[in-house]
Amino acid sequence: MPAATWAAYIDWSGDADFSDVGENVTARILDDRTAVSTSYGRDQSRALSPPRIGEAGFELNNLSQDYSPEYTASPLYGLVRPARLVKIEATHLSVVYTPFAGLTDDFQLKPDVDQRSVDVTCVDGMSVLQGALVTTDMYQGLRTGQALHVILDAIGWPSTARDIDAGATVMPHWWLDGTDAYEAVMDLLDSEGPYAMITCDSSRRIVFRDRHHRATRTRSITSQSTWYSRTAEPMFSAPATYSSGWREIVNVVSFDVPIRAQGPELEEVWAAGGRITVASGQTLAVTVKGSSPFVGAVAPVLGTDYTLTGTATLTMAKTSGESTTVVINAPSGSAYVDDLRVRGYLLKDAATIVVAGEDATTSKYGRRTSTSLKPPKWAGIYDAQAIVQLILTQRAERLPTVRITMVNGSDTRQIQQLTRDLSDRVTVVAYDMGMNADFWIEQIEHRVTQGGLDHRTTFGLEKAPAQITGAFVLGTSLLGTGVLGRRGFSDPDRIFTLGSATNAVLGTDVLAA
Repeated sequence: MPAATWAAYIDWSGDADFSDVGENVTARILDDRTAVSTSYGRDQSRALSPPRIGEAGFELNNLSQDYSPEYTASPLYGLVRPARLVKIEATHLSVVYTPFAGLTDDFQLKPDVDQRSVDVTCVDGMSVLQGALVTTDMYQGLRTGQALHVILDAIGWPSTARDIDAGATVMPHWWLDGTDAYEAVMDLLDSEGPYAMITCDSSRRIVFRDRHHRATRTRSITSQSTWYSRTAEPMFSAPATYSSGWREIVNVVSFDVPIRAQGPELEEVWAAGGRITVASGQTLAVTVKGSSPFVGAVAPVLGTDYTLTGTATLTMAKTSGESTTVVINAPSGSAYVDDLRVRGYLLKDAATIVVAGEDATTSKYGRRTSTSLKPPKWAGIYDAQAIVQLILTQRAERLPTVRITMVNGSDTRQIQQLTRDLSDRVTVVAYDMGMNADFWIEQIEHRVTQGGLDHRTTFGLEKAPAQITGAFVLGTSLLGTGVLGRRGFSDPDRIFTLGSATNAVLGTDVLAA
């Protein structure tokens, strides 16, 4: 079996072509000392766990001092810096795969005589969201995927580098005000609900999947491969771990959902109080931050919202959100603006609704909730109810997780290592665990040494919930005797989906909650 050929590139010049001097760093990799590693997925092997930023790392020979930032004779002098594009490729049977594409994060020099190397750590494109502060208008009736586009537009993420589901959750109101983009995206993910996923793929695209994607996408619906602990290929190896899932049972869920209402008439959103002075020929931007979020703000009206001495024009940057900016321009002579205020329609918290649910059929485990569940910050009542129901549907019974390692001992295994992705459905036959079941991939980690001769991939998997029996089926003898097929997401071929061109045959499909 020919092992995959591995290569690594760093775009020192910043032109994104990886073809300049020193950008192919493959020959410098010291994988006999430090394995080339990549990892991405959720922070645990569970669908309820949050995503993590993808990472990669490798060690480079630095005898030449090319990677020493202070060495002025280096051909890379001034170019060894963070946020340079990185890609790690594996070529197997003439097919090129990209297990990692991202950015340099840090360089740790090892100048000692017995080392003379540099450790390179990398992160994927999700890291660009961290530290980027975003302020938006107020949006009403926006889907989570649409809101994600707003965030990516605000930070300048290319529109061609996105693969974004529209999202199942429709948010009654959504806005950001100086919010960290990564934190904002995590809030959207929580508002979309369990099974929703965000990651950065091998083409450096931000990928967002809604909470139903595992019921609609072929790679999640149909097992993509069967993996065996022995006797057949593709075969996985030690170490393998198994967690029974008892501690992760959730049969009681409760969320507080704020209900917001727009005020019926224009009222004061903000007031400066006192005098604002603008020198002749100058422009002054005044930040307006309301006591509550607002919509429909009007530009300040002379005589109503301020008085003016001198000549000035006042414009307003945006009319909704939590803040805006009033720009005062004094073209000739100093201007004095007194008692400036901004009026709009305030959005106020009218009430808080508790959306809760409990699965009484699993009371034998006791009442079990999870402290790690984050509330769906932007979801309305009905989406919050859908999220509660989905959690109870999928988490009221235990779902085991496994971590298994596959080593490139055959072409069959190597192909699995290089082609599997997050949310792929696979069948695991583990004879010593007495297990033959379908799982979804939640984590993927690669570790490569000996130039690719030794390639170990660790998959973190969670068991796919079983289809409930005795489901209520329209137009059959089960009418009136079965139960609603709320566990139907595990068998999407039988789900009756409104508006679907494929799963919408009355009398043959399961009514799925």
